[in-house]
Amino acid sequence: MFVNLLPYWPYLLTAAVAAYLFGSISTAILVTRAVANKDIRDVGSGNAGMTNVLRTLGSRPAVWTTLGDVGKSVVAAWLGGVLLAWGWSNMLTRCGEPPVLSDEQARMAGQYIAGLFCTLGHTFPVFFGFRGGKGVLVGLGMLIVTDWRVALAVVVVFITVVALSRMVSLGSLCGAATAIPATWLFRWLVDGESTGTIVFAVVMVTAVVAILFIMHHGNIQRIAGGCERKLSFGKKEG
Repeated sequence: MFVNLLPYWPYLLTAAVAAYLFGSISTAILVTRAVANKDIRDVGSGNAGMTNVLRTLGSRPAVWTTLGDVGKSVVAAWLGGVLLAWGWSNMLTRCGEPPVLSDEQARMAGQYIAGLFCTLGHTFPVFFGFRGGKGVLVGLGMLIVTDWRVALAVVVVFITVVALSRMVSLGSLCGAATAIPATWLFRWLVDGESTGTIVFAVVMVTAVVAILFIMHHGNIQRIAGGCERKLSFGKKEG
């Protein structure tokens, strides 16, 4: 699968650059500037993400941040798939015979590549000094496009862990970790896809999850130390 993508490098490069720029549009920063004329990175936890917006500005700005972060990733991943599928069609027309990859494999590769680079753009946004968010909602947006079943499993785990622990960070990490085995199980046991396709999908998801864990290194230390901030759910936060 990886070797078979080499002929598509112009389309992959275009998808990656476009997705990175999409990701660099930080919804949390833009919403906070519009609502409070502040930089979200200077208030609260300092993270340009939905949870910090929720705690510092309230639910409505948090909803807009959520829609923006998920939405930009969905659009980026979808466009990446369309671009690679168009590349497949273009190569078919030019060469007179089907390329090594199928149309669906090319589309899937574009979606995952774009999702990965959108996550990188979100965490290291070129428009905002390379100081962005942690990529949880952007990663979810990629999963919605690449495999809605995995996205659903991630959301269920996230909600369950947050309800039990009251820690958004722990729920995010557990949900993200769920994406790796879920991707493998659905594509292998349910879809019966080729080994190359399964490996590619799992590697791409693992790369996104790795970014999320790296960006949550401070949260991981606080969770281990028992001092991670919790949601109130109507009670005083602890």
